[in-house]
Amino acid sequence: MIAPLSLSNVLTVFLAFACLWAIVPQARGDSVRVWRLAVPPSFATVQALVLLAGVFDASLFHDAEWIGAGLVGAICGRLRGWSLPMQIDRMRDMVRLRPSLDSHLAALGLVVLSAIDFTSATLEYPIVPTDLVAAGAAFLAGYIGCRALSIGVRATRMTPATSSPSTPAGTSLPPS
Repeated sequence: MIAPLSLSNVLTVFLAFACLWAIVPQARGDSVRVWRLAVPPSFATVQALVLLAGVFDASLFHDAEWIGAGLVGAICGRLRGWSLPMQIDRMRDMVRLRPSLDSHLAALGLVVLSAIDFTSATLEYPIVPTDLVAAGAAFLAGYIGCRALSIGVRATRMTPATSSPSTPAGTSLPPS
């Protein structure tokens, strides 16, 4: 069972495109302010919650599926966020990541899921079951969110690199 086309379906499409638009500077490798890392995950999380609200035949299994997908996405995003090479400008509170497609593909996945939801609501027949669409959105929102959280934590805790004759260039490790 699926609800007919409503404002919530349009909202998910707008949120997905807003997430994609907000994450493009990170995917290109542009410098972004640390606080701007939180914008795409905010859009992605709201979209995942709206898609979860669209699941009419909710059950404990569907809720566990949504939470499990979100946790798996969060773990993958955390691992990716900690492994990304980045440069930090403490004077302007900015971060520059190496260009990568992972965040861009995750945001595109949200656009695809919102398009599936929109099309299903328009046809009043689910192309893909709504619980799977919501779980997919939870996975991608968890990935984007914990990736940004890991990058933000690294950016605020990382000490600036200092070079001296006894340390290799670009590191702050003592000589071994």
